[in-house]
Amino acid sequence: MKIITSILFLLILSSSVFAQNDSIPSDTTYWSKGAVLNLNFSQVNLTNWNGGGKSSISIAGLTNFNINYQKDKDAWDNRLDMAYGLLRQGDSEQPFVKTDDNIILTSRYSRQLRKRIFVSSILDFRTQFTEGLNEEGNQVISRFMAPGFLLANIGITYRYKKIFTATISPISSKTTFVTDDSLSAAGAYGVNPGETYRIQAGLNFSSSFQKDIWDNVNLSTNLNLFSDYEKIGNIDVNWETALNFKINKFLSASYSTQLIYDNDIKSKEIIVNETTGETRNVAGIQFKSVMNIGLNIKI
Repeated sequence: MKIITSILFLLILSSSVFAQNDSIPSDTTYWSKGAVLNLNFSQVNLTNWNGGGKSSISIAGLTNFNINYQKDKDAWDNRLDMAYGLLRQGDSEQPFVKTDDNIILTSRYSRQLRKRIFVSSILDFRTQFTEGLNEEGNQVISRFMAPGFLLANIGITYRYKKIFTATISPISSKTTFVTDDSLSAAGAYGVNPGETYRIQAGLNFSSSFQKDIWDNVNLSTNLNLFSDYEKIGNIDVNWETALNFKINKFLSASYSTQLIYDNDIKSKEIIVNETTGETRNVAGIQFKSVMNIGLNIKI
């Protein structure tokens, strides 16, 4: 199985290289590119404040880079999203804690078969910049590439203009990386204890929708479902939704949510077996919502 998924990964890489080197001419008129940088800063300073509360400093940044190619029957879309946020409550001796942290890189090469039907190869890579601590702040539960996720798919895509796409991939692999020694030894994120990666072959479905729903208001949502062929009933879910508001040329606001369910990532919820008295952690739904208002720079 590992050999098959490795071959699949190499095939997708080669198709992307072929698209870049052979299918794409030097004429840049078929390319489109863009970049967005959003910076947010807030500070609350309280001294002898009878209403109570704590002083705080919050810093957050979001970036998006995209470069796309389309000519005749060929389309190649590439996107890099990064986010990082810090918060400190209390005096200057208190440490900053992380509120947001992700790196997402996606690349999709598509070849048109019919009017709205394409055959596609897709790479989706995700990780984070820095270590993450538990709620008590006394234990490291994640680092850069611990975990890291790489999805590699070959499938059929339905595309409606630039608004909606849906891809079903019967040939798909999901590789989970845990390169931190302590997390690897604990078997975190579904890897076998002591190993640094795990490869699963399965079925993948992904869809995306993006549209200006009102003046200066854009809605985007992306859904990804993956099921391991060895455990076809277990479905990993990653659903991201964002509302972006353009206030004026330099100011913008956004509200985003992310819902994750992964059977290999156990939550703090504990199930007790009433017969044996044994306890075990179970997989839980992860949910994140972020609201930002700040400086917007568009290139």
